[in-house]
Amino acid sequence: MRAQLSHRPACLRAKLTRGFTVIELMVVVAVVSILMVIALPTYFSYATRSKVAEAMGFMAEAKTSVSEYFYSNHSYPANNAAAGLQDPDDYDTYDFIARLEVSNTPTAGTIAVTLDIPNSPADRKLLLLVPRTNTYEELIWTCMPAPAPNGVGSRYLPANCRN
Repeated sequence: MRAQLSHRPACLRAKLTRGFTVIELMVVVAVVSILMVIALPTYFSYATRSKVAEAMGFMAEAKTSVSEYFYSNHSYPANNAAAGLQDPDDYDTYDFIARLEVSNTPTAGTIAVTLDIPNSPADRKLLLLVPRTNTYEELIWTCMPAPAPNGVGSRYLPANCRN
């Protein structure tokens, strides 16, 4: 390769051995910047949605307890203690949950989770699991955000919670 370079004129040899030009580097930086502007919001939305989905794992435990109470007593539990769950504020020791409560709002047996996701639009927002029965006395659960302004934004809801 070196022999081939020595047979070329000096102006071509210098051009072949130089690195990137400033313009080329600026184009690369511009392209990377544009990709970051597009990718970062999508990444943060995905990360928040995955944290909300993790909080739903605790809701599944509560859903089982409320369901057992309903099938045993033919009514909904009035609170966490009746459902056999820990105190609502004791859930703050877990990641992404500030509070998990069995309440009567909007209907009896509703499981409400207050999220704890700092530096996120979903921080301190509510996610609800609302029970209803059909004609066969079977519990059907609906996942939904609380009414605005306290509810989780629909873009942060996991796929199994979107309508």
